[in-house]
Amino acid sequence: MQLTQIWSDVLEVSPIGIRDNFFDIGGHSLLAIALIARVQQQLGKNLSLAPLLQSPTIEQLAISLRSGEDSGSTSPLVAIQPNGDLPPLFLVPPSSGTVLFYLDLARNLGSEQPIYGLQAPGLNGERSPFTTLKELATHHLKAIKTIQPRGPYYLVGFCVGGHLALEMAQQLHQQGDTLALLALIEASAPEHHRLLIDSTPGRMLSPDIFYLRLFAEEMSAPWGKEVLVSCEELQQLIPEERLGYVLERAKMFDLLPEEVRVEDLENLFEVFQATAIASYNYEARPYPGNIVLFNASEQLIDIGGDRTLGWRDYVGGEIEIHEIPGEHFSIIREPQVRVLAERLKQARDRALAN
Repeated sequence: MQLTQIWSDVLEVSPIGIRDNFFDIGGHSLLAIALIARVQQQLGKNLSLAPLLQSPTIEQLAISLRSGEDSGSTSPLVAIQPNGDLPPLFLVPPSSGTVLFYLDLARNLGSEQPIYGLQAPGLNGERSPFTTLKELATHHLKAIKTIQPRGPYYLVGFCVGGHLALEMAQQLHQQGDTLALLALIEASAPEHHRLLIDSTPGRMLSPDIFYLRLFAEEMSAPWGKEVLVSCEELQQLIPEERLGYVLERAKMFDLLPEEVRVEDLENLFEVFQATAIASYNYEARPYPGNIVLFNASEQLIDIGGDRTLGWRDYVGGEIEIHEIPGEHFSIIREPQVRVLAERLKQARDRALAN
């Protein structure tokens, strides 16, 4: 009963059935943070994103909380959809370190497609985040091989998750393994990505202020909202107060409810900043295989006619390019994500045929 009330309060939906999926009735990444905070405060139960993703109904989550089955797990794997006859698709996370960005895409890929997401270590405070993509890729590959010991593998990466997916592909290639599909969604090549970051307003400010601004944007932009964060106001605060300022702004713009505390965001920001910096510093080696690019029709910066977003300098194989109507975040959300999912399925089917 308590769990049902918590869901109803967070989602502002009533009544809620015990078999209703949190993410099908209005739940998203920010509300997931709020739900986790409520469960911890009112039920005294530790809850992370992984069990919520794998047990997204009240009935399933109640069983998971009673058993404590995920409390000791350190695996980055999240079984978004473990069933299906096709080879598994592994979704590599962006700077946020979570698979929440991929949920709309996963729902549109069909019931025959097994889907596993990867989450960055450190989201639950169980360890410090990795500081290089090489280390993070090695960690993720160990987890992937518990599901699929040998290739060919199917990897998908969104934004800087594309850099991480590339590094995973490089390591698989070095190990003599095979990759059937390396799909990069809105992922610029490393040098192109650095150009984008260096042209972002506030780049010359201290790193924590700059990445707090980007963190606020990544929290809000996928949902078509904007959290206005003032760099001048952040500069006037001591470092320990700055994340709290961003949290209060998020509440002001109705992105997070009042009960979310700064402690609930600390690990998320640490992972975001560590991964974003690791991606900026990533020096990619030439990759001998093929890649499939899914680019938004509305690009963030002038690409100078280079539809490969700089990847031609890194990729020795073929580069297949698909243009998806929309912009950076909207193409992984409804309704544009349906076009993306259809094109991704076509690329997967071609890889299967080969």
